[in-house]
Amino acid sequence: MHSHSWLNLIMFATIVALATFLYIKPSLQEEESYKISSLSAEAVQHIRIARQGTLIELSRSGNRWQMRKPVQGRVNGVKVERILEILSATSQHLLPSTNLSHYGLASPVIELQVDQESFSFGDLAPITNEQYVAIRQQVFLISPHYAATLPVLPTDLLDSRLFAEDEIPVEFVLTHIHLKHGEHWQVNSHHQEQALSQDELNQWVQGWQLAQATYLTLDSGKADMDGEEISIMLRDGRKIKLIAEQNESELTLLREDEGIRYHFPSSIGKRLLDPFSINKEQAVFAE
Repeated sequence: MHSHSWLNLIMFATIVALATFLYIKPSLQEEESYKISSLSAEAVQHIRIARQGTLIELSRSGNRWQMRKPVQGRVNGVKVERILEILSATSQHLLPSTNLSHYGLASPVIELQVDQESFSFGDLAPITNEQYVAIRQQVFLISPHYAATLPVLPTDLLDSRLFAEDEIPVEFVLTHIHLKHGEHWQVNSHHQEQALSQDELNQWVQGWQLAQATYLTLDSGKADMDGEEISIMLRDGRKIKLIAEQNESELTLLREDEGIRYHFPSSIGKRLLDPFSINKEQAVFAE
């Protein structure tokens, strides 16, 4: 092949390569990824969630999250971490924000505020099944997973454990028993004919410390006339007052300081209210 033919071939290949690059360049630009937030989850101090008239406000206290509205309560930290995953979300679609009603963002179904940054959630896109979200006067398409992490009810975020890790009971006052810790646990009970070992008492107290409700409800504000009052003194000097109500299916414990009812299966409820149930269960098993 002559040098002139080689030159023509090289020029032709160059033109084809350039045309191919110019053709695919727009599609490459369409695949550009946009980070929708500049915030760091570790630095966030406040979260506000508004959904269909329900307002939830959270704030960070040290390494823990607390609910401030509509009730004061301890929050499940893992669930908050899932909410804050939106801060690292990316989108392949940056859309014009001129017609918000087209995206269902004129009246957002959910609004999330993280510190000073606000996210509004709209409709799902019909083709990609992604969700429209508006932030800083920009509209993105992101996975609907992020909206799914937001609670429907305040109780969806609350910690289901009856006590926080640093709430260490040192005294229990129930209707039929008084248990107090000095050098060891001392019991004053109507069950004078029965005795519990220190291991059994420690097991019972641990049951209270680790008690985790199957679900939570907010206090209605109505007085509990038939409930049993339980007083629990903590190691830091605080006193927790509970109102217990039990039926065949469950035990409910209202923490008056939180205004939250913790619901437990009846089997767990019997053990919590009666440390001597350990002996009763052992007797049944022996039979």
